[in-house]
Amino acid sequence: MELIEVDREVFTMLTNIAKSQGITRNQVIREFLKLENPLTPTSAKQTKPNGRPQNIQNSLIPHILLILYKKGGRASKKTVEKELFEKYQDLFTSSYFQEKVSNGTPRWKHNIAWAKERAKHLGYIKPPKESGIGIWEITQKGILFLKKNDLI
Repeated sequence: MELIEVDREVFTMLTNIAKSQGITRNQVIREFLKLENPLTPTSAKQTKPNGRPQNIQNSLIPHILLILYKKGGRASKKTVEKELFEKYQDLFTSSYFQEKVSNGTPRWKHNIAWAKERAKHLGYIKPPKESGIGIWEITQKGILFLKKNDLI
């Protein structure tokens, strides 16, 4: 792998964008150069040692939080899934993401559910006992994440 030099300002910007999208700095550059979209079926198929797709769940977290924020802080699971499906329709209609996984759920919904669970574990989304079953609610920490990453 070849290395490139960048100044501190560029490095900081790459780092901030990467963190907000849940991807690497290299993927930010690849996306900018239109070499690869981090939410493509091929990159989503790359797996970590635990067998889970790389980056897809982390990439979805900021989008989930933004949807909740724009909906006044809370929305039903179905609303979030619908909006994410519309946003990533080209990706989620691919055969890979239409495959059925646990309990016959399409892979795209399964990835959204995992992203929500990661966001909940990070303290960005309230647990169901606080927000209600089937309702996703952003926490103050989730709002701070969006602000810190200049998403709102």
